[in-house]
Amino acid sequence: MARNQQFTIGWISPLPLEKEAARLVLDEEYPQEDVQHENTFYLGGRIGQHKVVIGVQRKIGLNGAAVLAEKMRVGFPNIKYLVLVGIAGGVPRYGPTGASSEIVLGDVVVSSPRGNHGGVLQYDKGAWQGEGRLNFRGHTNGVPGDLLAALNNFRAEGWSKTNIPGRLKQMRLKLDEKRQHQFDDPGPTRDRLFEDEYNHRGTELDDCKDCCDADQTISRSERGDGATRLLDEPLVHFGNIASSNQLQISARERNRVQLEHDAICFEMEAAGVMEEYPCVVIRGICDYADSHKNKGWQNYAAATAAACAKGLLSMLPAIEVTDSSKTASLPSEQPATHASNITFGSGNSGQQAGVINGGVHGAVFGRR
Repeated sequence: MARNQQFTIGWISPLPLEKEAARLVLDEEYPQEDVQHENTFYLGGRIGQHKVVIGVQRKIGLNGAAVLAEKMRVGFPNIKYLVLVGIAGGVPRYGPTGASSEIVLGDVVVSSPRGNHGGVLQYDKGAWQGEGRLNFRGHTNGVPGDLLAALNNFRAEGWSKTNIPGRLKQMRLKLDEKRQHQFDDPGPTRDRLFEDEYNHRGTELDDCKDCCDADQTISRSERGDGATRLLDEPLVHFGNIASSNQLQISARERNRVQLEHDAICFEMEAAGVMEEYPCVVIRGICDYADSHKNKGWQNYAAATAAACAKGLLSMLPAIEVTDSSKTASLPSEQPATHASNITFGSGNSGQQAGVINGGVHGAVFGRR
């Protein structure tokens, strides 16, 4: 238990593949036997100045996330902040006409207060009206103050400080030869956005390329310059994340929630955590929250989310552990690798991140 008191950041991974991506961004990983509570092993390590404990949910959904958050807060009592990092479905286009932003597969969405919401909303919470319409009622906690300050610094200075591309490259270098391409960018030709009215034609096990009409897709080039990404150069978006126990696979419902609540991303865990433990939610986009599921982007989306989360934590000052038990030693630490020492894999350095319409532009890198 004394060792557990060293951890100040709790990292929730809803799925095992998201936990693997989280492992790859650790600057130092601690032995498994040093990170456990109530007969459960967790993944522990260091990211920069922070000691981070990472847990994976036993079950998907809001309740599964809430249970894990509670267990981690009890088992690791000095956790000050939680981050929830994983994959999700994105809204292809959001924002006002003439100044809209495009989300493409591989981009990242970070929960950030917008409109009437604090960054996360449980959109299936409310009262059913006579005409069969759900009248939304409810409020979800916002991002904690210190974490919001770090988020705003990340948003403002991401182009020079976060180095998402370099972090993705370093993640891949940790993999053996057989797995080196596991977290590669699938590329724009595999980014299939179908027309809203065109539903998936096969079963949930059928890939769209085998059963859906390719003429019904909208390529990145047809979506305009805002949807253009060089290989390994995702965009980070900031806004409301819609959370629910129900899987969102309807383009019509996606668009309705986006318009009513200014949501730009859909997932199934955040509201469960935010109910009791305000946190930041970071999601890599692996599909468009419609009937055309796209598992081919899940690994890359998990990697971009993890790399983004590491960049955000770099904006958060070290957290002091005042408990006397901090003298219980963890494995010896090596100095963190600074972004300035990371070599970019490819791309033009002039295209490192910038901020427009709430997004941090490109970087050079490698849903459920």
